[in-house]
Amino acid sequence: MDTRRLAYFVRVVDIGNITRAADSLHITQSALSQHISALENDVKTRLLERTGRGVEVTPSGRSLYRYAQGILRLEKAARIDLHAGSDTPAGLVTVGLASYSMAPGLAVPLLRMVRERYPNIHLQLIQNLTVVMSQAVLLGQVDMALIYDPGYVKGLVVQQVLEDDFHLITSAKIPPVARRGDTVTLKEASRLGFVLPNELHTVRRITDAAFHAAGLHCSVVAEVETGMVLRDAVVSGLGATVLPLTAARTHFAPDEIRAYRFADARLRTAMSLCTPEVQPLSDAAALVADLLRTLILGGSGPAEATDPLPLSR
Repeated sequence: MDTRRLAYFVRVVDIGNITRAADSLHITQSALSQHISALENDVKTRLLERTGRGVEVTPSGRSLYRYAQGILRLEKAARIDLHAGSDTPAGLVTVGLASYSMAPGLAVPLLRMVRERYPNIHLQLIQNLTVVMSQAVLLGQVDMALIYDPGYVKGLVVQQVLEDDFHLITSAKIPPVARRGDTVTLKEASRLGFVLPNELHTVRRITDAAFHAAGLHCSVVAEVETGMVLRDAVVSGLGATVLPLTAARTHFAPDEIRAYRFADARLRTAMSLCTPEVQPLSDAAALVADLLRTLILGGSGPAEATDPLPLSR
């Protein structure tokens, strides 16, 4: 299978239009169409359906797209490794980070440590849903992922590295939610409007389950997939949210919000470092994994990198 054609196919899927994809690749549309046709002949199945608005990916195309990303990443990693030589650790290492967690707060410290200690390691950081990241590890699209604990997943080694309780997070600009200081009941919280990720996200599922178990409704006024948008929406008072305290420390400054413990429910989660079970990590990836564990377990993560986030008083 020609990796160049795989790269062309991935670009077409990402852009959704052959003409624009050809422009971005600096080749003609007819040449790109010929490459896609040759790839379809190679795998003996239709990968794309042409429409009036561009192209749609067939089920077979979606499957190949997932594998193609892993194949292309491995090819890039091999080129970096071979070019650097064997004297120093080198290679491409891709790390997945769960959104709405403490994981994004480790990105810059991890990047700094890798640059200082292993300058020939090319670090690639990707942020997405836990379910997406766990599948990406299985498919070889990322070397490892720091995500909300997915439970048992065949083919993954799951190492729990941190446990944390969820807290209610509100803007410091609005009046306190409860009179008891740093605690709030689910009933008191249910009077608020919430800004949360979609229903597939671990944060949303744990929050919805807690309110449902108490016979209460969690009123979601907006579903937000971008951490910066969520931060701005909560700080401006457009809605409350629910996050582990370590994640709140990553996304908010101490004076921007109030954080409340739940008095009548235990909303708890764990962060886990996931690696493939069968395919061993490259030497470079193993070094990055060790640095990541050091950041988390050694107390150099986002919770200690800034002033402690106070609970509401």
